[in-house]
Amino acid sequence: MIRDIHYEDWLYETSASPKAAEMRMKNVSDLYSWITADLEGDNYDQEVKTLKEVVQRLTLRDMMERGEDDDDADQVQLMTLHASKGLEFPYVYLIGSEEGILPHQTSIDEENVEEERRLMYVGITRAQKELTFTLCKERRQYGELIKPEPSRFLYELPQDDLEWETDRKPVTAQERMQKGQAHIANIRAMFKK
Repeated sequence: MIRDIHYEDWLYETSASPKAAEMRMKNVSDLYSWITADLEGDNYDQEVKTLKEVVQRLTLRDMMERGEDDDDADQVQLMTLHASKGLEFPYVYLIGSEEGILPHQTSIDEENVEEERRLMYVGITRAQKELTFTLCKERRQYGELIKPEPSRFLYELPQDDLEWETDRKPVTAQERMQKGQAHIANIRAMFKK
């Protein structure tokens, strides 16, 4: 179908650069491969899925509806930056704060990162108590092992407000043990509620 509607040609005509069109087509190909593998049972769990199950798995649902019971406050909420607009949470984790992800590589190639900067701002302002940015030390991309760079947006923030993992002093075995015991105690306390 993608060939029949000349989608790839359209991407090259409408994208800012051939590289941007290439990346967009790669995303489409990856999605198609993933869906096909899921339908045929070739993905991680080797379980054949129906089209309905695949679509449900792909769909991000709004996990927090206004007016739900307060019990939901003790749950992890996963959502896109777009879906988080207008919501606030005590703890926020922005996953993939790397060049090529946030800002997205297409925006970098098109030299148009302002919308990505606004999205980062949306994510940052969702946090009430604590905000954590994460990035990989290494990532496999297109079969190649790369070492991602931190997002340029992290360097635009007041550096006095950031605590980089590389800035931390090494933790002793005793400190790790104490921290682990504290985490276990917290988990046990949660189950007693």
